Amino acid sequence: MATIQPLRGDILPADQAANDRQPAGAALAPWLAGRPAEERLVDLLAFALATERGLLATDETVPLLRDQAYSALAAYSIRHLHNRVAEIRQEAVLEHLGHFRRPPGLLKLVLANVLGLILAGGVAGALYLHPEYLHQETWAAFVGLLPG
Repeated sequence: MATIQPLRGDILPADQAANDRQPAGAALAPWLAGRPAEERLVDLLAFALATERGLLATDETVPLLRDQAYSALAAYSIRHLHNRVAEIRQEAVLEHLGHFRRPPGLLKLVLANVLGLILAGGVAGALYLHPEYLHQETWAAFVGLLPG
């Protein structure tokens, strides 16, 4: 069976790293003592912050790091909620846009413009050939302002 060889010498395989670590139970006990179960995540993060900074569990550091952990979790949860709301909105917009027909292509737009030009030219030609349509009485009768 093949063995895993790390590329860097300072990286230990998982089984050797587990043997070199000290159990965290004794160091974690002051952080969890007398705390409700729903605060466990804050306490674990506070312990991780203390371990990262190399601080010991004292009466001053425990509440301070718990507050920092709580504010970091609150900021993360707000960021996560905001990003999730944005994702849900984007999915809703994409779903709503999926109900629309495809927009017309270039050929349809060109043909519609040509048809519009032909109709406008026909109206202009009719007015040129029959200038009596341009009289005010004729237009008023056409739009229904004069009886008869």
